[in-house]
Amino acid sequence: MLKTIHISELQIGMYVTQVVKQEGTFRVKSSGRILNPEAIQKLHDKGIIELEIDLAKSRLEAADDEAAPLDEVNAAGLTYSEQLAHALKVYDQAKTIHGQLMLRISKGKHANLEDVQQISKELVAKVFECDEAISILTLLSENDSYFLEHSINCAILIILFGRFLGYDEALLENLGAGALLMDIGMMKLPLLLTSKLDTFNAKETKSMRKHIDHALSLISKVESISQVSIDVIEQHHERLDGSGYPEGLQGHEINVYGRMAAIVDIYDSLTSQRPYRDAMKPSEALRYMAVDISGLDSDLINQFILCVGAHPVGSLVKLASDKLAVVMRLNRHQPLKPVVMIFYDLLERQDMVKQLDLATNDDAIVGSVDPADFNLGLSQFLQQTLLAH
Repeated sequence: MLKTIHISELQIGMYVTQVVKQEGTFRVKSSGRILNPEAIQKLHDKGIIELEIDLAKSRLEAADDEAAPLDEVNAAGLTYSEQLAHALKVYDQAKTIHGQLMLRISKGKHANLEDVQQISKELVAKVFECDEAISILTLLSENDSYFLEHSINCAILIILFGRFLGYDEALLENLGAGALLMDIGMMKLPLLLTSKLDTFNAKETKSMRKHIDHALSLISKVESISQVSIDVIEQHHERLDGSGYPEGLQGHEINVYGRMAAIVDIYDSLTSQRPYRDAMKPSEALRYMAVDISGLDSDLINQFILCVGAHPVGSLVKLASDKLAVVMRLNRHQPLKPVVMIFYDLLERQDMVKQLDLATNDDAIVGSVDPADFNLGLSQFLQQTLLAH
């Protein structure tokens, strides 16, 4: 049943189908359910006066046992699937622009590094607009473009991290630009070195470490590069115990931006498939960083885990009910109980697609699962379940 209501009547749980009357030019991107006060305030701020709602699809009583990531509208007026579609578009654009820049550098041609600042600005905008879905992109990978994807993933992660810590947008843009440029010096190294299929010997390791010097040389004539970005590039391999490079800095000699960069750099590297080792599961990578890697800022690692979640968005998990699921949304109040999308029942041995909010359900995560064990491509799964809607 459809009904037109005034914005003052809009409640959490109502399913909005369209805007009927407004003062501005803002449009609700598609139909969706309102499940938080921020979404209502966003619509009010955009000049929405009257809306059409579908009472049959509305949930005005206490929330049931399932959240609705596909239908829910966030503060930017986007459903989860729309957030993901928008984020994917920006991610692909970033890959194209940054890929062209890296190709020009590899050929010894002039590169417009100012483009990097624009990429970072777009990523910051999408982190605020698509806050629930964008982090899933960092777990999508193509093995033949590691360095390119690693740079963009680190930019997304450090922007998300900085936003979690309360940094303003200008600072987030500079952090993102630094992350995008962290490995630009790799383009000045021999191809046989950067594409090697096994671990480096001592001589190769020494050569590889020069990528920071190459990066700093490339950006030295670019006036628009901020000191924050330079710190990220210069210090992302430094360690608090002095074991890092290129300067072997220790403790307070490494600022917070360098410490953050080290964390996101290691996390994305550990969760990426490499020719000489398998990717770690996200939750395993976080535990490994917190316990087994020396020289990282332990307080910042704890903050990073709170930021990305004990089971980060995009993680493949097994539930107590013997079902496999992908983590789709974090629960800040109950970190071990995120919203998941179930895709396979191990007992019945059959595919299924079902959303489940573990915070309001008896089921629970019992462990992480390797996608390769089930021949699961995360990108294909998202296309079939979310982007198909």
